[in-house]
Amino acid sequence: MVRGREVDALGTATLETDGLVIAWPPAAAWRLDLEGIDGVALANASLTVYLREHDVLELSGDGSLRTLGLALVELACRVPEMMRGGRASGLTLSAAHDVTLQGAHDRWLAPLLAVRRAIQGVTDPERQVALLDGARLAEEMLRALSEIAAIRYPEDVAQQRALEAAMEDEAEPMFDALERVAMAAADLRGGEMDTRIADWRRWIVAVQETFSASDEAWNEIRSLLEEG
Repeated sequence: MVRGREVDALGTATLETDGLVIAWPPAAAWRLDLEGIDGVALANASLTVYLREHDVLELSGDGSLRTLGLALVELACRVPEMMRGGRASGLTLSAAHDVTLQGAHDRWLAPLLAVRRAIQGVTDPERQVALLDGARLAEEMLRALSEIAAIRYPEDVAQQRALEAAMEDEAEPMFDALERVAMAAADLRGGEMDTRIADWRRWIVAVQETFSASDEAWNEIRSLLEEG
């Protein structure tokens, strides 16, 4: 079934790097971009592909369609290149000789780099959201702020608390993004395969927003550290 039209013909369904290709000679091959696919439904000898705008593609055949469907989900849920490199991770410090600033920079990046490394190469969406837990990462980033404040003012608890509060304010957009990561992860875990790819897209957007906001937050945190 293709866009409401039943096609009773032998054909092939193959995955390419950017989409699913359906061919049934003599008709021209039909390419479905990954961005246009929201999810799948798997059965022993059939595969249903749910498209944007509530369109549906139904394929019937043999057990290889189930394997194809699983591979389609994994292909669509690859961690994008944009997420694998944050500006902060390649930041050149204007005061690299400043041990305090360098230590703060390293501490800020540590939790982010850890989760980034953890999900690299992982294509199972459920495994990805388990490895990059929004609530847990938020706790680790708060802990990093506390430790940065202690690095800056090792002998002054009052100054530590004031600096920590100021840094939390600057990092608020990142913590907001992490809340969206957690909510999107809950939707993905509670959803079905027919919306799995769409749910994953919302999650990865929130993850990307987190990394982008962490870069911006670090710039403000660095200014606070240099002013103090």
